[in-house]
Amino acid sequence: MSTPAARSRPSEDGLIRSSSSPPSGSETAAERLTDDLLVEILSRVPAKSLCRFKCVSKHWLGLTNDRNYRRKLPQTLTGFYQGNQLVDSGVPFTNVSGSRHLTHPAFLPNRRQVKIMDCCNGLLLCSSYVAGDHGDVFRYIVCNPATEEWAEFPYCGYSGLVANARLCFDPAVSPHFHVFLLPVVDICITGVHVYSSETGSWVHKEKRWSGTIDVANDRSTVYLNGYLHFCAIVDGSDGRLAAVDKEGGARTNFRVPDGLDVGFIQLSQGCLHYAGFDTDDDNVVRLLVYVLKDYDRREWILKHSVETSHLLGGRATHRIP
Repeated sequence: MSTPAARSRPSEDGLIRSSSSPPSGSETAAERLTDDLLVEILSRVPAKSLCRFKCVSKHWLGLTNDRNYRRKLPQTLTGFYQGNQLVDSGVPFTNVSGSRHLTHPAFLPNRRQVKIMDCCNGLLLCSSYVAGDHGDVFRYIVCNPATEEWAEFPYCGYSGLVANARLCFDPAVSPHFHVFLLPVVDICITGVHVYSSETGSWVHKEKRWSGTIDVANDRSTVYLNGYLHFCAIVDGSDGRLAAVDKEGGARTNFRVPDGLDVGFIQLSQGCLHYAGFDTDDDNVVRLLVYVLKDYDRREWILKHSVETSHLLGGRATHRIP
């Protein structure tokens, strides 16, 4: 952690303030904090408050836009897309204010049967068909509905069964995206195909994990530290997370929090989170949220525990076995 005297201040012009500059006598208490402490404080405020704090000073704005700190800060949820249906007539979108509108796909190239497969950090992964000399040809499209930019690339050519394609994009790390395909044979993942927008090509690796691994929930995945994470069934048992890196080589798997074999994973403030329901000794159903603060040590820390009745307006809830 940097000391106050050693702190350098980023600016909009990319200039660095001299660390030897004497502090002004008129500095506020907040201005005497280190950048690390400021980011730690800002990471604990709601997303809407963070947006207001960006207007405090150019220095605070620079911190919130800095790639080294951005992943620690809360992200503002603009809204979410619904379903994975064909998008010929528009994509249903719900924003946090509750109003709805359709994102029309007119900006996409003239393709047939465009279907949403996944989304990640504002980008959509779609499948489509284009007419060819020997019939329709399958293609992938990654697009940004906000800017109406899109990129098209071919399928990897694998003819067998695969788990759902997953889009991985982290703008705080790189402007490039990756698409993962996990081939499945006899309910066992046999390798990985990875497309990189940086190279414009697919990479295929057939290296297996140490045991048999299958995808337990193909709609619950997280891209973190260059790895695609997903809930997995390892050697016939639930309660594991598996991960494969963007080069398709390195593999790993580890336990979920005890007692929560069925749950979901998500990314928040640069950390992997796991959520699931549990019933305590008084038969009260609770929603538990764990965070993996120290990724290397694989130690889950309980972050939230709330009775589901509080989430449902006081109505009693019962866990389905």
